Amino acid sequence: MRKGLIWFGLGLFVLGGLMGPGSARAAEFVMKISLPSPMVEWTQFNEPYAVLKAEIEKRSGGRIEVQLYPAGVLGDMTSGVEQVKKGIIQGVQVVDGWIANHFPEIQVISIPYIFQDRDVAWKVLDGPFGKEIMEAYTKKTGLRLLHLTENGGFRNFSNNVREIRTAADMKGLKIRVMPNPAHQETVKALGALPVTIDWGELYTALQTKVADGQENAVPTFLVPKLYEVQKYMTLDGHFYSINSVIVQDKWFKSLPPELQTAIEQAAFVSTVVNRGVCTALEQKGIKFIQEKGMKVYAPTLKEKETFKEASQKPVIEYLKTKIDKSWIDKIFKATEAAERELGYRK
Repeated sequence: MRKGLIWFGLGLFVLGGLMGPGSARAAEFVMKISLPSPMVEWTQFNEPYAVLKAEIEKRSGGRIEVQLYPAGVLGDMTSGVEQVKKGIIQGVQVVDGWIANHFPEIQVISIPYIFQDRDVAWKVLDGPFGKEIMEAYTKKTGLRLLHLTENGGFRNFSNNVREIRTAADMKGLKIRVMPNPAHQETVKALGALPVTIDWGELYTALQTKVADGQENAVPTFLVPKLYEVQKYMTLDGHFYSINSVIVQDKWFKSLPPELQTAIEQAAFVSTVVNRGVCTALEQKGIKFIQEKGMKVYAPTLKEKETFKEASQKPVIEYLKTKIDKSWIDKIFKATEAAERELGYRK
């Protein structure tokens, strides 16, 4: 009898360990999230989403189980959003370039050289402006952005032809860009030719000289080992690139209020992790690609101004034809306020 009780107790212990607080059997809700990129450890494609999962499950007391599907196993971003709309899955990670296709207002964040540094961008996106544009997105699309995280952070130009020090050095180069019109207009304004190439084909396109160069944040640049097929990088930081997880607003609001709060809290923690990982990876990544033989150049303030003068005004004029001008005014106003608060202005 005693032996039987021992085995019964051990069985319960093992079963409890297997189930855990966030297991499918214990959960009232399942949140399936599609991630287009593979979850490579210690990158912006892994830790923030691993934390998002853990925090949602913990803060919901195991009532929500989060299932992550990385490396595009459920399809690309477009397919993922369609699945979210139909309720097949509950979330999909998307980048600003994709969001711009159905919500062009997001492109104001991509006005070239609008943010002096990361802290300014964070202050703007975490403040009233960020909240307003996220609410506008939901109102227009019926979808919800859980957060505004970094898609690696500030994007920089790299190429195989020559070192880029000023805007004039961009002339004639074929530069791969995301399908974001503001990005394409920026490259055009700098005298280069924008080329749209799928992310999965970028390495080969650079290797075979379909494109001379590309523009990405350093942490993103590292993932497909683009340093193997690029010679020069210029740390001009032309765009602050974002991404997010999209969920269906109707699904989100169908959850009990305390679970909605749990997801929002988890999204905040995930955002902090994302920004920390991206900042650290950028610093380590620059040194790493230099060790791999790339020549990295940091423009002086005067040189960087040539990029801003050549590209910012044309992009703003372009955006005025695509979105309400008030969004442009709002982000500049928010940026100026952030700069004053952070000590960049008096």
